[in-house]
Amino acid sequence: MVAISVFDVVIVGSGPIGAVFARTLVDKGVKKVLMIDMGEQATRRVGDHKKNSVVVQKDISLFTNTVKGDLRLLSVPTNKVYVSRDPSSWSPETPFTRNGQNPNQKEPDNLPAAAASRVVGGMGSHWTCCTPRQHDLERSDLFNDHEWERYYYRAEALFKTNTEAFDESIRHQLVLSELQVKLPDRKSTIQSMPLACRRVHQDYIEWSCSATILGEQLSTQGLTPEKFLIMPNAQCVRLNVDQGKVTGMMVRLLEDPGVNEHEIIADQYIICAGAILTLGILYNSGFRTEFGTNPPSDKEVYRLPAMGRFMTEQTLSFCQVILRHDLVAEMGKLRKSPESDRFPAKAQKWHDYLKSDRDIDDPIPFPLNDPDPQVCVRFSRKHRWHTQIHRDAFGYGEVPHNIDQRIVVDLRSFGYTDPNKENLVDFQSGTNDGFGMPQPSFKFKMSDDDKARCDDMYVDMVKIARYLGGFLPGAEPKYMPMGSALHICGTYRAGEVKVDSVVDRTGKVTDDSAVKKVKEDCAVKKAKEDSVVDRTGKVHGLTNLVLGGCGVIPTGNACNPTLTAAAFAIAAADRLANVLGAVSNEEKKKEDMRELFEAGVRVFQTFENQGDLGAKEWVKRINSAAQEQNRLRGDLTKSGVTTQLRDDGKNLDALQGHLCRIGEAVGKLKPASNSDDVALSRDFYSLKTWVDTPEAPPA
Repeated sequence: MVAISVFDVVIVGSGPIGAVFARTLVDKGVKKVLMIDMGEQATRRVGDHKKNSVVVQKDISLFTNTVKGDLRLLSVPTNKVYVSRDPSSWSPETPFTRNGQNPNQKEPDNLPAAAASRVVGGMGSHWTCCTPRQHDLERSDLFNDHEWERYYYRAEALFKTNTEAFDESIRHQLVLSELQVKLPDRKSTIQSMPLACRRVHQDYIEWSCSATILGEQLSTQGLTPEKFLIMPNAQCVRLNVDQGKVTGMMVRLLEDPGVNEHEIIADQYIICAGAILTLGILYNSGFRTEFGTNPPSDKEVYRLPAMGRFMTEQTLSFCQVILRHDLVAEMGKLRKSPESDRFPAKAQKWHDYLKSDRDIDDPIPFPLNDPDPQVCVRFSRKHRWHTQIHRDAFGYGEVPHNIDQRIVVDLRSFGYTDPNKENLVDFQSGTNDGFGMPQPSFKFKMSDDDKARCDDMYVDMVKIARYLGGFLPGAEPKYMPMGSALHICGTYRAGEVKVDSVVDRTGKVTDDSAVKKVKEDCAVKKAKEDSVVDRTGKVHGLTNLVLGGCGVIPTGNACNPTLTAAAFAIAAADRLANVLGAVSNEEKKKEDMRELFEAGVRVFQTFENQGDLGAKEWVKRINSAAQEQNRLRGDLTKSGVTTQLRDDGKNLDALQGHLCRIGEAVGKLKPASNSDDVALSRDFYSLKTWVDTPEAPPA
């Protein structure tokens, strides 16, 4: 065993959530951060998205094999099918367990498509980049509305989330318009998909990934070794735990066969290796749901009753359609004449575009470089699932070479399953995966409500698909195997640690430290029964171990969970920075004010750009605030406060004044009767809640 070095923080996992931790901590002044990943660093930037290849962006179907190559199934039942062989050949007396096959996995209980990615960048090297906020019904109440707004906003800034990157796509606008016409009662939930990306020019888009989140300084290897260091091909094997504290991390350097294990020492330890592999590290470190379940004799056993339980995974239905003839013909007419009933404002521009870019022998009216559609139907109270209408590459859904991809659209509907203590992943000593770590086994059953909701989701997807076209042969509607969504959550779920007030016999609050410690211990013990971490990811009862990723999300969710996991990670990183003494109270106050200020500006920009909100009443209310809105913008232009505050946090007094004026304008916008009507209302709901509190700064 060799001790490598001492760090402020060590992070296991280089995916988007690990990157959120690293970037936030370094930005807050944490001086020495180490990130390790067992995968290879195969791109110029740390954890770059493999869809950022120019070749792939010309033909998205090429990406399907990239995704397949990066994923490895987590639990494969042993093959019990008899294989005919020569009698002289060796034959096993027990089932094969090669290639990660799991003799403990019962096939009916499995998540057969659940997989993990072991590469620097993690799932972020090939993810869809869809980053919606959770609907109220999906969201945990561990944070209040104002806190959720702050964390979501900061996460969106790191991911570069936007809904405008595909606005110039003709197919995108065609699909969006057609669905809003066919489904008028759901018009407000049919939107451009919120995507983590940046359009560089017409022919190229930069998809966000770990490199994006880290930023240029941290993602370019060697630029900031004094602050941030990434160590690829380094496998975290286990943690050393002593008396409620992690004292070291044992790491196997996969390119150094001469030394079995190295020890890394840090003040704080963060594990975000995925919802399943994170648990493998804990299990290998002696963490158990109950005492007496195969505890290793040479390690301390730490009890976490909820570890691996309450697991959720999304149901997924899928199909592909070839666009209706009349929709394609409509664009063909626009190519010939600058007139369009559907798009009168864009008719001339698109006519010129279609005419100039068209190959004379091309029968399809969409330009070869027309960006793919990226539309979604958001989760709502009536339709509790999330549907994506787009073109993208997964480990399935490759379009045949004799079909032009420009007329093909994918539909994927994601539903949620309710948290259930009996849905779990567990491990057994003596059975390891192909990487020498404990082999996970799934026990998962859908409830009757889950199944009924899944059926409704499937029917709805087919309905939406038929509005757009006919099914691509071989890609008719179907349920995908459980685990295909790759959105497992809840395996180390967050919960609330409620500490009762410490009072004496007369009912007066006392500061008796001994009594307070007993109360805190009782609160932690109670929280451990149905959660593993608190809302900042800190493992119950341990002082310096934080878990991050989708595993912390305690609720069933149908939308892509990455942004919500990032929100939890930001809350966790903020706490860690304070624990490490990296952020002063004054700096924290300025940061809070800056976030609120930027959220307020975004409220007005959002409503200015939104156009038709699907509710006339909303338009009236927005117009009533126009005068105040314009005055605010004028003040911002004069002071240049936006840039200055982002750069160095000065002009705090000016910021307070702007916030008050934002509050006055927001106060004129009252909540809608149904929050589903306006998906973007969350911004100013939270802002208004803040303005209405006593902590609001004076005018």
